[in-house]
Amino acid sequence: MYLVVLAAGQDLRLRPLNEDRPTAMVPFLGRPLLDWTTSAAAAGDFTEVIVVGGHRYEALASKTARLFKNPDYLTSGQVGSLMIADQFFGDGFVVAYGDIAFRPEVLKALLASPAEIAVVVDVDWRPYWERRFGEDLEDARTLRMTPDGTIRSIGQTVNRLEDVQGQPIGLIMFRGRGVKALRRAWQRATTDAAYRRPILGHTNAMAKLTIYDLLDELVSGDVPIKAVTIQGGWVEIDRPEDVAAAEERWNSTSAVVPVVPPTGIAAPGSPAAGVAGPAPTSNPVRSSLNEPFEMPPVFRAPRRR
Repeated sequence: MYLVVLAAGQDLRLRPLNEDRPTAMVPFLGRPLLDWTTSAAAAGDFTEVIVVGGHRYEALASKTARLFKNPDYLTSGQVGSLMIADQFFGDGFVVAYGDIAFRPEVLKALLASPAEIAVVVDVDWRPYWERRFGEDLEDARTLRMTPDGTIRSIGQTVNRLEDVQGQPIGLIMFRGRGVKALRRAWQRATTDAAYRRPILGHTNAMAKLTIYDLLDELVSGDVPIKAVTIQGGWVEIDRPEDVAAAEERWNSTSAVVPVVPPTGIAAPGSPAAGVAGPAPTSNPVRSSLNEPFEMPPVFRAPRRR
């Protein structure tokens, strides 16, 4: 299985931090964001890490990953960058956004899911969101799921807070029928674009189409999209001010934070209270997601022959 990192975009909101480098190379706690991803990958059984670059892609060159360029990243957008790595999808792969950092335990929780499409969702999203954005929901997107963790809506404009049961962090796994469903959705998107129709009903510009738009297209299909619910253990850097918030969260003194199986809705008084998300079982799997961890050895995966 391959881990595909999407690192092609040039987020103008992050300037000046990414003027001379891609977003995935912006420092976080002394290391580029990409380093945190490849180090976390060392804890998983991945064949190789594939990085798809665009803006200043040459800076992404690394001994721990294989680099590809999306020459059309400005017009094909996030999903177009993902499809550059189509040859590595196989019967299953993981995709990670280039502007995040996450604990190895988060990736392990995703890999443990039996789902054919699995999305990592933070059900304790509100405190971190408010630290970054206050009460502004402009950047918020829908995440609605059933008590068993099946996602029913994802990535669309939020009209009410009740539509947000958690925050997808930008870490997704496709396997088996999920890979086929992803390819079919991409084919429909390119057909819509060719005929100048709203692409999957979401946007008129391929550059603005996101992976979550594709997933929202698939929620009514025959492959269930499952949430892998966590509480903390990750950060995102979209703007310069996000760096301080990310460092604060990463270095939190919270001792042990559970990775929560999607078995029910959070009960009042739970860590996710006020957020209609999954609640922990009586014996949740526990991981030290918010504790500092020692970086594992350099990840040197074998080259594909």
